[in-house]
Amino acid sequence: MATTLASVAAVIAPLAVSAPTAGAVVNGTPSGPAPWAVQITTFSGIPGTPCSGVVVAPYWVATARHCGPANPNAYTLGFGNGATVPGGFAETASLATPQIVGAFGSLETGSIGRHTPVAAYHAPAGDVMLLKLAHPAPSPSVKRAGRDPVAGDVLRFHGFGATSPGGQRAAELRTGLTRLERMEPRGGSRIGRSHTIQGGYGAGDSGGPVFHGDLLVGIHSGSDHARRQPDGTNPAWYESVPFQNGWIDWMIANR
Repeated sequence: MATTLASVAAVIAPLAVSAPTAGAVVNGTPSGPAPWAVQITTFSGIPGTPCSGVVVAPYWVATARHCGPANPNAYTLGFGNGATVPGGFAETASLATPQIVGAFGSLETGSIGRHTPVAAYHAPAGDVMLLKLAHPAPSPSVKRAGRDPVAGDVLRFHGFGATSPGGQRAAELRTGLTRLERMEPRGGSRIGRSHTIQGGYGAGDSGGPVFHGDLLVGIHSGSDHARRQPDGTNPAWYESVPFQNGWIDWMIANR
């Protein structure tokens, strides 16, 4: 056992040292406590590809479909905002501090604050995926909106993505604001087109939550990096949660 822990620690050590200390969302601000936030790492295609997610029910996490295949073994999940844990991600990556690992959201002893889902489902239409957990998430679920916001509404988004264009992902959840321009159909689903007004989307923010007040209205799907402004803001679009609610409710009840 000691040999196994030593081997794991040897692998973890360089990762902890290289882990970025800044937060996510380009030019965003720290989100503060966010127990419902989920940091997703995909081990399919390019191993280590990051995405963001949100707890929508005790056993369920929502994220973007394009984050990976409908294969639960392709993902590891970290729950909560690493910035709310003393030491951030570097501490959660240490087997020597199980109490801090648990605070980050470990669902398995010695999982380094990570959990592999037991099932992954792509929505029939739209860029949405649900990941089912083996155990209840160590956080409350967010409230889902029953209707879309209207053009002109200012929404808040969160993500664990890059803090600068082309930069590394980070463990600290960050947030920004975006103004909804319009809702429109796309690929049998419905999306909200917006332009951020405080902070901007970066790589790794896909699947992150978009809120109107305290209600989840969207799952971040994509952004136009080519049209990013000097202050980091950029055009973006999200999948409508009210549109997906029927499928989400059915999955929770039947899967």
